[in-house]
Amino acid sequence: MRWVFLLLLAVNVGFGVFVYLRDKAPNPDAQLVALQMNADKVLIVPPRPAPAPVTASARATCIEWGSFGAGELARAQGALDRIALGARARRAEVGVTAGYWVYVPPLRSQVAMGRKAAELRDLGVDEYFPILEPGRWRFAISLGVFRSEEGATRFLAQLRQMGVRSATVGEREQRVTQTAFLISEPTEEESAKLSALRNEFPGSEFRTVECR
Repeated sequence: MRWVFLLLLAVNVGFGVFVYLRDKAPNPDAQLVALQMNADKVLIVPPRPAPAPVTASARATCIEWGSFGAGELARAQGALDRIALGARARRAEVGVTAGYWVYVPPLRSQVAMGRKAAELRDLGVDEYFPILEPGRWRFAISLGVFRSEEGATRFLAQLRQMGVRSATVGEREQRVTQTAFLISEPTEEESAKLSALRNEFPGSEFRTVECR
């Protein structure tokens, strides 16, 4: 029976310690009251703003004017120089399908073609391409290729003024590389002047493209 007595004694002692510690512990409600009394010292931290979504930067757009073969390139460059666009106008090589060309018909031999080329140089024609490949156009001389008949006819008229009488215009569809102009950020006044160039270059086109 002694062990039962000792067990009851230990339980009573433990219960007494629990009651003592409970009374000494701080009252949670009292802590809440204290916080309310010092409410002016409480700082409210605003939530951090969500990061802005990362978006791909939009590419700048340019106006492309063209395209021009060797026969009209110098004149088109001069027209742009009059508008004084400076570094905002630059050249770009573009592939186009040309449907017309200005040419000297095939001559009898390569020697005759060489003499005709010399005559062209004497008249001031520096851009030409002798055709030596076997076939229908062997020993002809190409003077320029154009996407439209208007451009080819206009260039032929310029050659006539220079004294070239043997050239003609014909249809010949081929894929060629020509030159276009890229103009960035034109003002309203500059855009109006560019639009007026359609009258001077009827076969040319304007379109909006990504700057490159």
